[in-house]
Amino acid sequence: KEEILELYLNTSYFGDGYYTVKEAAQGYFGKEPKDMTDSECILLAGIPNAPSAYSPTKNPELAKQRQKQVINKMIKYKYLTQEEADKILEEE
Repeated sequence: KEEILELYLNTSYFGDGYYTVKEAAQGYFGKEPKDMTDSECILLAGIPNAPSAYSPTKNPELAKQRQKQVINKMIKYKYLTQEEADKILEEE
């Protein structure tokens, strides 16, 4: 499963010409993936669904809405508590 996820993340399009998590992290946030905040990770996780729509440089408000959708799904499926999600959103 981890190999499949790695392959997916290293071939997915994240908008603005970025095709890997590393490229997207460097391009959008100016940092390596390991240095990203939880908030930034969740924002990136939502982009491949519709990269041209959810690109934070092209549609920052839509990207934030998508980030909140991803967080709500993480709460729904018990990957995060509401308190953890609130703390993540405060990181911004």
